[in-house]
Order: sequence, then structure tokens, then C-alpha cells
Amino acid sequence: MKINTEIRNTGKKEVKKLRDNEKIPAILYGKGFESIPLVLDYKEFVHSYKESVGHQSFIFFKVNGKEYRTLIKEMQLDPLSRKIIHIDFKEIYSGQEIEVKIPIKLVGDCPGLIEGGIFDMHLRELEIKCLPKDLPDSFEVDVSKLQIGDSIHIEDLLEQLTNVKILHPPSTPIISVILPKAEKVEVAEEVEEIAEEEITEEGAEEKETKEESEK
Repeated sequence: MKINTEIRNTGKKEVKKLRDNEKIPAILYGKGFESIPLVLDYKEFVHSYKESVGHQSFIFFKVNGKEYRTLIKEMQLDPLSRKIIHIDFKEIYSGQEIEVKIPIKLVGDCPGLIEGGIFDMHLRELEIKCLPKDLPDSFEVDVSKLQIGDSIHIEDLLEQLTNVKILHPPSTPIISVILPKAEKVEVAEEVEEIAEEEITEEGAEEKETKEESEK
């Protein structure tokens, strides 16, 4: 993903002026240089960013003729409008391990859904540590064997990513197939009814046995 940037002036008035003119104030952080205040065109950035949704990717831009490979460190949104109001970028160096989150993608047709179940997503992103050259776009989870009541955990997929360290505990669940709440209640009531019937039948049998023995 490549975007155009320019160095901007700093100060609250300048930042407000940029936002009023459909610009995004940003800062680039890295080693060996002071942080660089930048400005991005709002529409251009949002267009490129939306195209990258669903996979992790580096963001490249040039500052004073030098190209930087970066990742978003932090993105601030306006609490009311949800518009982007500031972005922090961090430069990524070759040979430097990075900690990032990559999106989880579900693949395959889940038989549990056909049976009436629904997905219960425990994780939507995976936190990993790796070298820049090993950074995967996303993490695919095959749900084609999941029945109602089944779950997939991190430990089930540890061999899927090579040269990547997953930062979640192995026992962390990723996704489960569960019954909708209404059906859960129905099943619970059905179990309860069966249990009551069994108790009633057992009581009747005991009473009948007792009466026969008294004869």
C-alpha cells in the first residue's frame, strides 16, 4: 500500500486547519531520527485503507526523497463522527522482529451452520511476532469440519504458520459453533422435561413394587 505524504507544520491551530480541509495529521516514528510530522489526504488514505481491510500489509511513503516502510502504530478516531483524526506510523526495518495483529479469515463451508448453529467468534485478529519478510497477510481458519458444539483453538493450528510466533496461549479459543440462545433454552427445557418424566416413572414403578410386596 503506497500513499502520498508531505511534512506539515505543528501546532493545534495547524492541526485543526488540516482537519477542516480534509487532511489527516500524522507522525512517523523510527530509529535514528526525530519523529516526523506528516499530513495525508483524507480521501486518498481512506480509499487505500479500505482496500487493505482483511489483510495486513506494509504502508510505503516517501519523505524528502526517502522511502519508508511502515505499519500503523495507532489510529485515532473522532468519538462521534468516527472519522480518522490522527495516525502514528512506525518504520519497519529488515531483520527487526515486529509484533502485529493480522486478521483471521474463515474458509470452508461449516456443517454446523447448516444444522442451525451460529458462529461464536472469540478472536477476530491474531497477535503474532515475526520478521518483516515473514509477515502473513492474514490467518486462515478452516471451519469445514465444525459441528455444533465444536471449537477451534490456537493449539489446533500451530503448524499452520511457519517462522511466526503466535502470542496467544495455545488453549485460547478462536471460534466455536453454538446453538442460538432460544434453541439452547428449548434444549434445556427438553432435557428438564425428560428428567422429570424419568423421575415420575421411577416413582410410579417404586410405588407399584411396594404395593405388590404388601399384598
